[in-house]
Amino acid sequence: MSSDFYGQYMGHIRNLLTSTLEPVERLAAIPTQIHKWYTHRLQDNASLQNQLLKLNTENLLLKARLQRMESLEQELERHRRLLGTTGRMDNQSLQIASVLFYSNTPLTQYLTINKGALDGVNLNQPIIDDKGLVGQVTSLTPTASRVLKITDPNHQVPIRVLRTGQRGILTGLGQNQLGIDFIPTSANLQLGDLIVTSGLGGIFPAGYPVATITDITQIDGQTYYSIKAQPIADLFNAHEVLILSGFRGQP
Repeated sequence: MSSDFYGQYMGHIRNLLTSTLEPVERLAAIPTQIHKWYTHRLQDNASLQNQLLKLNTENLLLKARLQRMESLEQELERHRRLLGTTGRMDNQSLQIASVLFYSNTPLTQYLTINKGALDGVNLNQPIIDDKGLVGQVTSLTPTASRVLKITDPNHQVPIRVLRTGQRGILTGLGQNQLGIDFIPTSANLQLGDLIVTSGLGGIFPAGYPVATITDITQIDGQTYYSIKAQPIADLFNAHEVLILSGFRGQP
């Protein structure tokens, strides 16, 4: 009986101590809990920072790829416009060339392209861009060609007025200017008339845009107009051009 009483008494003591020490234990555990919370918070922040850095890096790469894609799309569009000129071809063949160098002096106006004899280029082959006639090949190396531009004073092209069919000869005047000879004063001409290749002479195929008329002057006592024209092709900034072949007078 005394042992039962002693056991019950000690049980009450233990319960009392447990109830008394529980708040102390909870208070003592707070630093540990704070440390764990802070450690987890740091880990979460580090994880978030790593994810943010990864996202920023991926975003930068995507932007770089987007810039490249936009550049490629512009390049593709330029090639589409360039190749779009082939709609006027019949059995002609062509190849794309890149412009390496421009020369624009009062005496000579030419450009150099990265295709030459090893690429099958021949003398006198016409060169066009996505807008119109640029010139013709006048000299070759194995890997490059010199193209005399239509604005060079030594260059001439048989042409016709698209609206009326009137024929004449287009001559380079330098400084991005052209003159048209041998059109009589009886011809029907207007400012802005489109000038195209006539196909005569076997060098240039017919129907390619060359220039637009910018000035028509009738000189007293002369049977021919004095005519100025502006080239249509981009003779100073084109990145790519087309080399034409496969028509009469060309290989």
